[in-house]
Formats: sequence, structure tokens, C-alpha cells
Amino acid sequence: MPRGEGRRFDFDVEASPEAGPAVPIPDTRTRILAVSLALFNARGLGRVTTAEIAAAAGIREGNLQYHFPRKSGLVEAVFAAFEAEALAVAGRMPADPAAPDALLGYQRAWFDLIWRYRCIYRDGIAMVDIAPALRPRIHALRAETQALARGVFEAAVRAGRLRIAPEALGRLIDNAWIVSSHWMNHRLQGGTTLTEADLDWGFAQLRDLFAPYLTPDSPD
Repeated sequence: MPRGEGRRFDFDVEASPEAGPAVPIPDTRTRILAVSLALFNARGLGRVTTAEIAAAAGIREGNLQYHFPRKSGLVEAVFAAFEAEALAVAGRMPADPAAPDALLGYQRAWFDLIWRYRCIYRDGIAMVDIAPALRPRIHALRAETQALARGVFEAAVRAGRLRIAPEALGRLIDNAWIVSSHWMNHRLQGGTTLTEADLDWGFAQLRDLFAPYLTPDSPD
């Protein structure tokens, strides 16, 4: 599955006969959200101020506050974008669950989503501190995405891609969720910043959880 699929922030399109093909022009709200996500990922949800976001977006702080009067609303909007993408990615059933790369592609798409929104996983405590209203949505999203993932893995079992008993599958899904949710904090215990090499390391941990249950002729 291609990396980076899923819902993105929306863009307006602007074109003129002299300018050639239409190019995406982000509206102010979209630009604020894109800049916020980049800063949150780079520096942490609790460390970035609305003044810094406004400066990075090229607007006055008052203009930012017109769209998001409080930082909590901005954090909620970033989470809403993640929420929509998470449901889409978790529910995307592989065209052929028995294909050798089907589960690998499905799992990699989820990890790439986590990486694009890594501030949500890395800074979960700060996120709820800033926007307490998100707490029930976080729990609901976890339940929904786990249920969707279970459907994909059960399809892989029926297709002969995975060989695992139903009760063991439940434990495997729980363990996969623990790894995908907490690998970043584990890597950050040494005080280093995260890189894409860390992303590959985290994905390898998840992949290895499933390795004993893949059918013998699988190249994964």
C-alpha cells in the first residue's frame, strides 16, 4: 500500500490563464492546521505557543484566534483530522487478504499515519491536558480502529494468510496496539529525537509479532 494515504487537510485551488495548471492554495484555516501539526511534531504539543504558530503561518495572532479562539480548539481540530484518517486507514480492507504483501502494506499504512501525527501518540498526556474534551473521543477511536483492524486480520485468517486461534488473535491485536501506541516513548527514553529510522524500528517490532502466525510459504 502506498505510504501517506489517507485524509489530508483541504486546499482551495486557484488558477489563471497566465499561470498555467491549477495549483493548490491553502486557505488560512488549512494553513494554520498544517503549520500546527508540523510544529507539534517537531517540538511537542505542550511547548508550541499560538504566537509561534501564527508567525509560522504568516498571519497575526488575532487572525489565528479568529479561527481558533483557544489552543484547545486547535488541538481538537488536529485530532479530528487524525481521527478521520485513522478510521479510513484502519478500515481499508486489502483487495486480496491472502496476498503476500497484504498485511505488510496494511500495517505499514497505519505506522505511516502514526508518524504523520506522531505528536498525538508521543504527547498524549499533554494533549488531554490542553483539550480535556478529547478524552472520550480518544477512547472511542481506539475501540473503533481496533474493531476495524480485527476485521482485516480475521479476513486474513479466513484467507489462510494467518494461522492463529480466535482467542490468540485477540491477544495479538492487543499486543500490536500496545507496540504501535508506545514504541515512540520507548525510543525517547534515551532523550533523543525521533527519526524515520526509529519509525522503521517500531514497525519491525510490530511485524515480528505477526511473524510466527504467517503461513509458511509467506515471503513476509
